[in-house]
Amino acid sequence: MSRAAQGLRAWLLQRFTAIYLAIYFVSVLTVFFTRDNWDYVQWHSWLSQPLMGISTVLFLLAVLLHVWVGVRDVLIDYIHVAWLRLMFMAGTALMLLVSLLWILRALSLAALLPPG
Repeated sequence: MSRAAQGLRAWLLQRFTAIYLAIYFVSVLTVFFTRDNWDYVQWHSWLSQPLMGISTVLFLLAVLLHVWVGVRDVLIDYIHVAWLRLMFMAGTALMLLVSLLWILRALSLAALLPPG
């Protein structure tokens, strides 16, 4: 793949993930501000719906992908020593992978806990 195509791919990934993040965020805020007196049982039942669960996991994946593309581009642009850039990229990738596993574990535990 040419350098121009790689840059276009990164740009498109940033834009598509940003659009999804904005749509999800506005949707959640809309639900949050249009309901009165949320309690744990209502939150749990809302978040445990299949569509909400899938869209939340997609939101988290979009956040991590958005972060990866942004940090990768900054590292490529500003760290010119190849081994140092590779080290920072590997550290970032490891941090994002650990974050993903932690988030998925937290979501699965929250789904297993009974409300109330």
